Amino acid sequence: MKKSDTIQTPASRTQIKIGAVTIGQSPRTDITGDICPLLAPNITLEEYGALDPFDTDYINQNFAPGPDSSVLVTRMRDASQVIIGEEHILPLVQSCITRAEADGCQATVLLCTGKFPKLRHERMLIIPQPLIHSLLQKLADDRPIGLLVPDESQIPQAQSWFSESDIQVRVRALSPYLKSSLLQEKAQSLQNENLSLILPDCMGYSIALKKELEHHLPIPILLPRTFIATLLNELFGS
Repeated sequence: MKKSDTIQTPASRTQIKIGAVTIGQSPRTDITGDICPLLAPNITLEEYGALDPFDTDYINQNFAPGPDSSVLVTRMRDASQVIIGEEHILPLVQSCITRAEADGCQATVLLCTGKFPKLRHERMLIIPQPLIHSLLQKLADDRPIGLLVPDESQIPQAQSWFSESDIQVRVRALSPYLKSSLLQEKAQSLQNENLSLILPDCMGYSIALKKELEHHLPIPILLPRTFIATLLNELFGS
């Protein structure tokens, strides 16, 4: 082979910094412990927590859901669980997105599968819920999906959100943040529902939980945190 014929390999893609916004407190080692090992070497996550400035007492007193709130369940830095109303968290999430872009993040991802209104951004903003709903519309093929949500209070809103997306659901509540022996019971309750697949509908659900679900249910499972890791690799990975 002549020197001029030498195959030129493309240079590695530049390092990409992604802003990872949690509606709880950062660092979310429970999520990043699953996601980061899956990411391409050129992708790094910079974490931002909407609740970072506040302690649990303040959050419980000031951010609790009202009667008409969309309910969100998230994790504090000490691994405890808090339940908050969406209206309280939105300006804090917006602030995190703005900070991430100011810090040079090329894109921002919300580490939450909840429903969000339009948020301001100048670079790519990845909101998992509409992406997951669009995918499920095609995969479910007019059969129901099994849905896990963190708290019983979220069941009516989950049914409403998925109905708006024309997706049938069979919902069960199982917190990803509290120790529980109920997973097998919840899985067994879904066995005879003729489900197309299972969605643990919270970024808090782990790969370990998915593996345990697979042990009890011979049904495909879409895990949001690994779905997002795959998407980031496709968009930005070298």
